[in-house]
Amino acid sequence: MKTLKFLLMALVVMIAANAKAGNVQYLVLDLANGTQTVVALDDQPVITCKGGELKVTVGSEVKVSASLDDVAKYSFSENEIPSSLQPILSEESRIEEGHFYVANAKKGDVVRVYSVSGRLVASQRVDDNGIADVDLTTLGKGLFIVKSAKTAIKIMNK
Repeated sequence: MKTLKFLLMALVVMIAANAKAGNVQYLVLDLANGTQTVVALDDQPVITCKGGELKVTVGSEVKVSASLDDVAKYSFSENEIPSSLQPILSEESRIEEGHFYVANAKKGDVVRVYSVSGRLVASQRVDDNGIADVDLTTLGKGLFIVKSAKTAIKIMNK
């Protein structure tokens, strides 16, 4: 537990020092399940660790709540990470009739769908033809994040 507290304190000190230097603007947390959360330091995130649980909040919104064992890595960035959630679609992906399609992808890659809380709710492996078809109709209503090797988008399932 002492090591855990030391690591958390080191993280807080690094955030403060780098933010003060003016060169770091984002905290990037990668979890073992493949999700990535980017938090702007200007938003003044509050980082707490209690009972082996890491929680990052901004105001009253919880950005990350995960076991410390589930934190694969953390880093700092001067720029917003390109893989962060941006409402983009490339010519290689489309949404049609309740399905998210990815074409021209690498065989074996996985397209994943996450809830806004970061929980994996669906996934589909790219087939031999380079296509993945994720059925979104099985998901409930709400906001979801769809990530493939080249695309990260937010979708609203109505």
